[in-house]
Amino acid sequence: MRVRHRHRALLAVTTAALALSLTACNGDDQAAATPTTGPDATASGPAATGAPADGSPSEAPAGGEAPEASQKPKASAKPNGGGSANNTEAYAYKHPCAMTQLSLNVRQEGSRRIIEVANTGASACGLDLLPAVALGDSSSADRSNSLHPLVPSGIGGPNHALLAGTKAYAVLDLNPGGKAGAKGIDEMNVLVSPSHMPNADTRSFALGAGASVSGPKLGLYHGSVADAVASMRQADIAQQ
Repeated sequence: MRVRHRHRALLAVTTAALALSLTACNGDDQAAATPTTGPDATASGPAATGAPADGSPSEAPAGGEAPEASQKPKASAKPNGGGSANNTEAYAYKHPCAMTQLSLNVRQEGSRRIIEVANTGASACGLDLLPAVALGDSSSADRSNSLHPLVPSGIGGPNHALLAGTKAYAVLDLNPGGKAGAKGIDEMNVLVSPSHMPNADTRSFALGAGASVSGPKLGLYHGSVADAVASMRQADIAQQ
């Protein structure tokens, strides 16, 4: 009887140990079957470092800053404007034009001559309110008898501001009344800005065959030919 009790007790202990061993093994199998992806996955391997598992660049590297490729481009600093600070009316009033920064062209429209002055420089400059014009004989060494056109009265104010890349127009009408013209006048001499330029900057232009000069009139500089014509029609006094 004692032997049987001991055998049963030993058998019970062995059975209990075997049950515990099987339970432990089943727990290991369940842990091994736990997925490494999905909402219950444990962060491990590449995912724990913040980089995608496929090795592509991360959205945000360590330090919290976005990668350079995903940042918005910074606005580049605006250039100085190529001298835009010197291309204003205020600047022009203080800086008279030099002939070296201008081009001068004269074209014919009937009895009128359109004087066109262009600023070919990079900065604005100031012109006198109207050019100086003398009409005479190209073959004569004595220019004292040259005719000078009438100009508008009441002239005053600052220089005519000529911005870089723009043009100014002054209109001369050789014979606004259509009367018989003086003899021997075949040339016009133009000094673009007489109070700021030397006589050496005077330019000469042939009037062309058949030109008739009588009571010529000259207007102020304007930004358009139409305004220059309107100014010419107001000419009523001799140019000083």
